[in-house]
Amino acid sequence: MSGDPSDQTRSTAVKQLEAFGLSTSAARTFVALVSLGEGTTQHVSDVADVPRTRVYDAADELRDRGPVDVTQSSPQRYGAISTETAGRHFEQECDGRVTVPTDALDRLTSVNRSAERQGVWTVTGRDRTRGESHLVRR
Repeated sequence: MSGDPSDQTRSTAVKQLEAFGLSTSAARTFVALVSLGEGTTQHVSDVADVPRTRVYDAADELRDRGPVDVTQSSPQRYGAISTETAGRHFEQECDGRVTVPTDALDRLTSVNRSAERQGVWTVTGRDRTRGESHLVRR
């Protein structure tokens, strides 16, 4: 890529989309479609610098993930959803990636700590140098 600021912007977008789990071809295809609005396989291939045969696979990946619409026409046309909608879509995917393991870890934590939480804890004194409370289990 050259020193063109738009090339740097495209490169940044591709890297971030790859971080969301898109293949390089899918990320480059989506970035091309965002800049084009819509296009045929050949047009997307030219702009994305992705071989035409890979655009088909990339478009399928993107359609399955949500950010691209495929028009069943001859030739096929692809269109990117709005960047705002795509952003919300990826945000929901990220939330799910955080929520699922967090919930699983919370369930594990509560199972392992249930025995520890039994009993009564009381504060019996205060450490004058640190201001910490001492807990005594009864």
